[in-house]
Amino acid sequence: MAVAAYLFISAISQGLKPFEYAVYPVEDSLARNETEIARGVSRYLWNYRSIDVIALAFLLVIATACCVLFLGSGVERRRRN
Repeated sequence: MAVAAYLFISAISQGLKPFEYAVYPVEDSLARNETEIARGVSRYLWNYRSIDVIALAFLLVIATACCVLFLGSGVERRRRN
């Protein structure tokens, strides 16, 4: 936990620039040989990337909570027996 806090604080102090390497306009960064559906999905994710990042963070929190729940339940069962 201390390592994660250190990494977070160091990233904030150095200036967090999450979209520093994004290519504008978005159409320049899309693959030319992909189908229209793939380009549409890629364009959507680039246009709404903040929602995508929030959704991924939410999924990571849920996955972490599930892991804690699974690992914690075995310890509780052992204490009861």
